[in-house]
Amino acid sequence: MIDPNMEIQRLRQRLKMKNLSDKVIDQICDEVSRDISSRTSDILADAMNDAINAGGDAMSIDFIDEIKAVRSGPSFDIVTDSGKSDFSEAPFPMLPRLLKNAKVAKDGSLYKVIPIKQKGSSNKNTATSTTVALSNVENARLRAKEERANDQRGYTSPDAMKGMDTLSAMQQISKSRQKQPKTREKNTQPAIDFRTASSKQDASSQWVNPGRKIDMSSALNNINANLHDSIDRVIEEVIRTYEGMY
Repeated sequence: MIDPNMEIQRLRQRLKMKNLSDKVIDQICDEVSRDISSRTSDILADAMNDAINAGGDAMSIDFIDEIKAVRSGPSFDIVTDSGKSDFSEAPFPMLPRLLKNAKVAKDGSLYKVIPIKQKGSSNKNTATSTTVALSNVENARLRAKEERANDQRGYTSPDAMKGMDTLSAMQQISKSRQKQPKTREKNTQPAIDFRTASSKQDASSQWVNPGRKIDMSSALNNINANLHDSIDRVIEEVIRTYEGMY
């Protein structure tokens, strides 16, 4: 991974060898830093969106809700709050737990009526989480752009990673606000079906949660590899472009 601030310092030395004034060199390095900051923050936002959409495809609300960006040396990584990337759920029998506090039938067996969300409710919940998470990233992207627009000009070589730092911080703020309790709107209750669980049923084959395979490790590795490559290419391109002007 390329350190953008170190590359700018190397550019500064090369520009001095071209006999440019310190003022001109400061201006060039300032613009290089701002350009890198702007473009890399957009790359980071796109990578976060890729991770969110991957979580949506995997139907994992937990993974989507945990996504964040953190500094990793001279670059950034997309990670989760818990640090884990495998959100798989193991299969398990549910009947014994469902029959706790059950009613007793005339034949002495236990039974209980269980409300079950209709298929499509989980899809809708995942889609909602995906939409909210993507909105949080977009809000963070806009806030990062506002920060850049409000920067005071005239100082020498600002941090080229500032855009990504701001984006990461703003996304965390948006996500924190998202987790605050919200009042449920009317007519948003999921559709419910009702089924009867009974002690006469086979606990090994009925009411068994099949579990789910949700290992996001490979997806995150690919997203981060592409992120690092894209950031490095932009840094090299920006510095090469500006240096070629003089």
